[in-house]
Amino acid sequence: MKGNINNNNMGLGKSIKMYLTIFVATTCIYMLIYQYHMSTQEIDSNEVIKHQDKSSLSSSFASYFWALTSNGSLANINDNSNTIATTTSTAASSLSTVSLAATGATLMTSSGSSPPSSSSTSLTSSPTEKRAANTSKSLLTTAGATTTTTTTTIRTTTTTRKQTTTSTNTTRTTSTRGTKPKANQFGTLVHATSSLAATSASTPALGRVRRPREAFVPVPEPPPLYIITPTYRRPEQLAELTRLGYTLKHVTNLLWLVIEDANETSPLVFDILDRIGVPYHYLLAPMPAQYRIKRFKPRGVSNRNRGLAYIRANATEGVFYFADDDNTYDVSLFEQMRYTKMVSMWPVGLVTNTGVSSPIVRDGKLNGFYDGWIGGRKYPVDMAGFAVSVKFLLQRPNATMPFVVGYEEDGFLRSLKPLSNDDIELLANKCTEILTWHTQTKKNPSAIALNQTRYGGTNLIAIDKLLVRS
Repeated sequence: MKGNINNNNMGLGKSIKMYLTIFVATTCIYMLIYQYHMSTQEIDSNEVIKHQDKSSLSSSFASYFWALTSNGSLANINDNSNTIATTTSTAASSLSTVSLAATGATLMTSSGSSPPSSSSTSLTSSPTEKRAANTSKSLLTTAGATTTTTTTTIRTTTTTRKQTTTSTNTTRTTSTRGTKPKANQFGTLVHATSSLAATSASTPALGRVRRPREAFVPVPEPPPLYIITPTYRRPEQLAELTRLGYTLKHVTNLLWLVIEDANETSPLVFDILDRIGVPYHYLLAPMPAQYRIKRFKPRGVSNRNRGLAYIRANATEGVFYFADDDNTYDVSLFEQMRYTKMVSMWPVGLVTNTGVSSPIVRDGKLNGFYDGWIGGRKYPVDMAGFAVSVKFLLQRPNATMPFVVGYEEDGFLRSLKPLSNDDIELLANKCTEILTWHTQTKKNPSAIALNQTRYGGTNLIAIDKLLVRS
């Protein structure tokens, strides 16, 4: 009897051991599958840090087990939490940057100072990334530009992915070939196009990081557009550039030439242009001193002439247009004007007491002009009411805009001679539609100075830096 009981107890014990073994083995297999699945997923750095803070038994066991399978330890996982939090890009993004740098994207230069040495900072622990970085360096060297490169390498190990490394590769390169600033009657050229190869220059006045932008590379179709926008320092400047910029963002194959009447560039303007994301060049064209002392100043003339100089030096195809930053535009207008053969015109709303400035069309042909102020002008049109072919401009090297208030448009169009009415194309459905308006933002006084003592340590300190004071 006792023998039977003992045999039964032994059999029960063996069964329990077997089931426990199966349970443990199944659990381990499940954990391996789960960890493998998690290692193939993209994990946000915030989520990784949060995961490290868990103190449950299962989480600790999982972290310990996965650290062992990755040739690491719990100490490595904890030590690398801060590394994960400060990582700004993965190895894939660094390789992408290297690739784009190798293809010769546009480099950043600045006027009024000697070019800074280019620096390349890399956080890497992968031989593949090192080889890619070396390849990028050699390609940039053979590109023919004069560059100086300083590389700092910091090894880090991250054990929260299937890969054991997470790296950052940020490159800023300054090229000195063909980018020396030149002063002329139109002002000083400042190349300030952000590109994927020339990235992340911090804006000192704002404490922000300049975003990388793709360089403008015109393609034949659709024909490229060059939008020349004069601007000057005033409280409304950033608001009006923002409004125009987000309109232009809907237009393809376009380069925005933002030209400021100033002697130095503005970090606030840089910040707005980078944020909008339209391919741009930020240039300077201060008004000549002899015109600044006059009661009625020819605003925007030096800016537009600087834009014409840029087009003559850099463009061969396409169409250019003077788009003031205080106007409102229908996006369809840009798609119509880009096919201009010589000169095209259309109505502009909210101009003078007539409410519109427009070509007069009779029997499908240009028959005159309707405007609230003719003033003896041959072409009484608004600045926003015409576009010109780049080829047509290049055939007229003497075409320029005069410093004569009220006669800027007329003087420029006259300088495009020979130009007959038959050469002028009538857009906006034969000038029966209004697709742009000469809106004007209410003039605002400059903001008063912020009381630093009263508002120190508040958000108003940061906001005050974003205000434009004339």
